[in-house]
Amino acid sequence: MKKSSLTEWRPDQIRKFGREPLLLTHRLADSPLFSDAALERLIEATPREHFHVNTIGRDETDPRKWREGDMSGLSGREVMAAVAKGNIWVHLQRVQEAFDDYREFLDRLFADIERRVPGFHSYRRSMSVLISSPNMNVALHSDVPGQSLWQVRGRKRVWVYPPKAPYLPQEKIENIVLQRGADTDLPYDPSFEAGAESFELEAGDWATWPLNAPHRVRNADCVNVSFTTEHWTHALRNEYAANYANGLLRPYVGARALSRETSGTAFWGKFALAAAHKGWRKLARKTRAPMTIDFRVDPQSAQGFSDVAPYRIMK
Repeated sequence: MKKSSLTEWRPDQIRKFGREPLLLTHRLADSPLFSDAALERLIEATPREHFHVNTIGRDETDPRKWREGDMSGLSGREVMAAVAKGNIWVHLQRVQEAFDDYREFLDRLFADIERRVPGFHSYRRSMSVLISSPNMNVALHSDVPGQSLWQVRGRKRVWVYPPKAPYLPQEKIENIVLQRGADTDLPYDPSFEAGAESFELEAGDWATWPLNAPHRVRNADCVNVSFTTEHWTHALRNEYAANYANGLLRPYVGARALSRETSGTAFWGKFALAAAHKGWRKLARKTRAPMTIDFRVDPQSAQGFSDVAPYRIMK
């Protein structure tokens, strides 16, 4: 029998999975899927709609200062060189659609998790690869699906904040879910640090946290390679639907708190509302959002990128 990609879990870690921030370990750091050659190939194979390139000041704490760039037309080797010398974060999304090797890797990984966690059944799984510069500062943000971060190369520190006000006001997650706001459109105050849990991740570590928990990352003085996994369960889908419907209702109710219950007649009414609206958006082709690009990856630049006149794309 093939050895599990995950190390043993304690009973308390199994109970906390998906409910609390957790630091765990894996055996995936030496996978050939994350060699330089594989990463260069992946960069070149990832279409424009499936990648982000970002930067932010190394000491910046305002997540709204997170900038979007482009690397279209560059070779994988050129992008890797820019990462090594600069201050950029390359996010390759849905890599399981680029090569079957990553799809099989992802399926095996979730099969391992589902064997460990009783009652955990996931679907709509996805995988992203992250390649980032030494000392890179990744802005505070909140992800919509269930999320885990797996460290392959280098070292980083992650801060995870509770998915509730003041760290994540209800209106903010509603806007993120509805694509009315960026995932970095969050408040931040230094006092938030008292409520954060922090982990240092080295090769062979991975972290997971509750749905939508805001988090930020800072690399150590080394190139970092990691990957994220996203997933849905029926419980996560129901929380998403409640936030989605609450966001649709928000203009009519103002700032007052709306129920986020995921059972009962009121919830199923919200579920139907969210499903109908999502169906309309798909038919109306309103599933993409505008994104402003204001830099381009540049391996000749000391910062790994050069500024360009801002322009917008749909993503």
